[in-house]
Amino acid sequence: MAFTFTSCSNGSSSDSDDEKPTYTVTFNPNGGTGAMNPQIFVYGEPQKLSPNKFTMDGKDFLGWAKTSGGNIAYDDSSEYTIGAADVTLYAVWGKFVTADNAATVIAGLEGGTFENPNVYMIRITDKTLTAEQQKEIRTAIRTKTQGWYGRISLDLSATELTEIPEEAFSNCRLRGLILPDSLETIGIGSFGYNRFEEIIIPDNVKTIEKGGFYECSSLTTITLPKSLTFIGASAFAGTALKTVNYKGTQAQWEALKANISTTGNDKLIGAKIICTDGVINGE
Repeated sequence: MAFTFTSCSNGSSSDSDDEKPTYTVTFNPNGGTGAMNPQIFVYGEPQKLSPNKFTMDGKDFLGWAKTSGGNIAYDDSSEYTIGAADVTLYAVWGKFVTADNAATVIAGLEGGTFENPNVYMIRITDKTLTAEQQKEIRTAIRTKTQGWYGRISLDLSATELTEIPEEAFSNCRLRGLILPDSLETIGIGSFGYNRFEEIIIPDNVKTIEKGGFYECSSLTTITLPKSLTFIGASAFAGTALKTVNYKGTQAQWEALKANISTTGNDKLIGAKIICTDGVINGE
């Protein structure tokens, strides 16, 4: 069934039933200085966010959150898919760290206080990043975040990983995640028990194995590529998924559903699925 509009909640109206409405993303400096123009988005169509132009003395821009105190949901120039309402994104400020020996760097981070936790984005620069190195990073993060007030996000975009191994970054209490464009497989339990609010899965990913994002209880929104061919059991069990931005058509989603395990994925299957040609399970 085609999904069309004749009017928008922001008061604008379309010239025909086939024209999609537009909504506005406003950028909030969240304590920073500078100015950015609002950005217009077509409903349901992925579009790159405008590059950040805000600054803050003594801190780095780490990405965008959906609330003033929220976790990083998007990095600079991420693809964003807007829903049926105007949106404000808030700059997240902290310390941007690049490292090939990430375990050593993580061990030296300072957490701050409960009222003012330090916020970090760690970009891994080692392109190969072996399974053993990933295990070392996981151990370092797990050790650091026990009873610790800091917040860590992980940027793997500089790596050339095609697969995230089993439980590679599970139970790390990560607040944000940027995956590499080269990625094809998210392994069993790779990112379980983390604190993401929103995740963008890159366009080349074909498989999300069982328990991939198991018990990520803060996860409400995910962007999935049309390249996906399989989602395993309980890949999204224990999440709070409400919205799936799917980069394929409704027909492609229905074909993918035949390869989504129904075990433990009710939050995924029952979410609002925003496809390129309409919406499933929601208006």
